[in-house]
Amino acid sequence: MAAKLNKIMSPTFIFFTCVIVLSVVVAVLSRPYFTEPIFYINENKYKFASEQGNQVSYHSKTAAPIQVSIDGHERTVIINHKEYYITKYNSNYNTTYNVMYPNGRNYEVRDQSGYLLSFDENGDFVVEAFAYVNNQRVIREGEEEFTPAMLVTASYPEYHDTPGASGFLFLALAILIYGWCAYRYEKFQDIMFNLSPQRLWVNNPEPSDFYYFMCKVGGIFCMAFAVWVALQAF
Repeated sequence: MAAKLNKIMSPTFIFFTCVIVLSVVVAVLSRPYFTEPIFYINENKYKFASEQGNQVSYHSKTAAPIQVSIDGHERTVIINHKEYYITKYNSNYNTTYNVMYPNGRNYEVRDQSGYLLSFDENGDFVVEAFAYVNNQRVIREGEEEFTPAMLVTASYPEYHDTPGASGFLFLALAILIYGWCAYRYEKFQDIMFNLSPQRLWVNNPEPSDFYYFMCKVGGIFCMAFAVWVALQAF
């Protein structure tokens, strides 16, 4: 009984138990973040809220909701009770969209390898460079509140992206375990020493006390670095 209790209370058991529990918690809590598609309108993040028949709703915590009515290749985007009409045209060369605003203006949006470019009725390119004050966009004279590319992005799910890079979490886990092993286990330190290039030019090399000390320092650094890597996933 005492032997089992000592094994359970060992640093190795505690470390790997904490790693497993933490991995499960992070996986469960972060799953929606990495799997739910989002898009941005005027720096406001939107995500899917509901679907009823041919109408899809998207909600944002910082802006008005967006409703998209679907009718084949056509979309009607409703924002603040204003309706924007979008028609999709497919060709052998690229995909284009006609966007009609409530004020009667028409724009063309071209899909260039997944990047949306907007053109006005005269065929001039619409520059999407905006000014913001206190995180609020300043609408200048002649500008639309929502650009044609924004409306197309909201209308078609193929332009919605999943945020983050979950691969960093797996990389962080590997670095964390490596750092722990380098810090904790002398056998692991010996293996790393035997794999070092100095064995090629030194006869019967033996690790020094300073080497073991630096392994521990390096292990601590790796574990701290693993936390930073994990944060890059978000």
